[in-house]
Amino acid sequence: MTFGRQHSRFIDPVKEAGAEYSPSGAADTHEGVGENLRIAWLPVLLTVAALSFNGVLAIVNAHGPSLTITQVALAEFGILAAVALSVIAFGLRVEDTPPVGLGVAFLLLAIGLSFANGGFAIEALRNVTIIVLFTMLGMRCNMPTIRAAFVAGVGLVVAVMLMEIASTELYAKIFSPFSYYQNTRGLGDVDQSDIGLFGNALGFEGRFSFGLFTTPRTSSIFIEQTSMANFASVVAIYVVAMWDRIGWAERALTAGFVLLALLSNNTRLGSTLAVLTLAGYWLYPRLPRAGLLLFPLVLLGLATALSAHLGPSKEDDLAGRIGLSVDFLAKTDMAAVLGGRVWEAGRFVDSGYSYVLYSSSLAGAILLWLYVGLVIPFRSPEQRRCAWATGVFLFVNLLIAGNAVFSTKVSAMMWLLAGFMRAGSFAPAAAPPKPRAVRRFGTGFSFPAHVRAPSPLLTGGSMQDGLRR
Repeated sequence: MTFGRQHSRFIDPVKEAGAEYSPSGAADTHEGVGENLRIAWLPVLLTVAALSFNGVLAIVNAHGPSLTITQVALAEFGILAAVALSVIAFGLRVEDTPPVGLGVAFLLLAIGLSFANGGFAIEALRNVTIIVLFTMLGMRCNMPTIRAAFVAGVGLVVAVMLMEIASTELYAKIFSPFSYYQNTRGLGDVDQSDIGLFGNALGFEGRFSFGLFTTPRTSSIFIEQTSMANFASVVAIYVVAMWDRIGWAERALTAGFVLLALLSNNTRLGSTLAVLTLAGYWLYPRLPRAGLLLFPLVLLGLATALSAHLGPSKEDDLAGRIGLSVDFLAKTDMAAVLGGRVWEAGRFVDSGYSYVLYSSSLAGAILLWLYVGLVIPFRSPEQRRCAWATGVFLFVNLLIAGNAVFSTKVSAMMWLLAGFMRAGSFAPAAAPPKPRAVRRFGTGFSFPAHVRAPSPLLTGGSMQDGLRR
């Protein structure tokens, strides 16, 4: 059943699941509900566009007119506008309150910061817009749609990555990453690779390497290595959260990609996070939400102690990365905390916590912290795994790897998955079946089928449940 007007091509995951969905474990696996529901292709296309648009623009820049940051911004705006229109066409629901609230709060914050700084301070608003819109898009996905989005995204990245490994020269000729980032970001003065690769993908002498590949660090469709590593971490979150819901072919594709990407990208942080995420399959369902909320505070405390123990370092290692973040935070003054120095946020590309503070003030940092810790429900093991893995990925990255986690290329799929975990079509895989004659609500009371139950808005149900009655 389609939602909204008859011409809409989106699918309401709650209505679509209504007749076929059974809360028993078998019904919502790839052998049950996934076969009865249809794929809504628009979210899939929008998500793939978000992760690949830089690669497409790089091809245009390499073989057509030279591009600037203006074309990149317009392309990103077009994708976000399409996502927003899709969400609006679907219609808003009570469950949209957290992302909508975050968006409104950052809009008001952007207005205040703009007045305080004498210009349009919208960088933090842009970052949060990606989070909000893809969370809401994910909430409108059913099980087949979210699986199709990740299979399509991973399949595209794998195809380009294999071509890159097989022939770096062909990859550089097609995408010309150096030229693209020089024209659109002003990055790089000299092509160190002589074939047009992005400079940081080449690494440097003494940098960590698994030693399995002699090629530069892989970048795939992202055309730079940092987003490639972060995307592998996002797919690892998907694998761990959805392992019990997907088939063996999807497990092989997604888990195999994560392994190949980490080894060919030679990413230290990504590999560490992948191990933590894997361990989280058993650990995260046992951890409380309070621990997730406290995690960044504990992390910063440990980072401060570790930095003091290791001493100052300017090397590209753990001591240097953590020391840089701790040093920047220690030098943050009251003007920055209150949002009076938003134009300086660009200095902190390798120190994510300072970047968030300077770009959105302490108020924005607190809002983002609470959203990450609270937006994904904790009702099922899958949701707990996703919530914890997402939080660990974000909070650790902000400490060690900077602000790259806000890139559309990475953020879109991560928040699509987070939104899906809030979707009405998502239910605990191990939920026990309930008799047809009884409807059970969050209040703990049971109502016979012939007795009208109270409004779902009062019992924790969704607006869609109320509309069906």
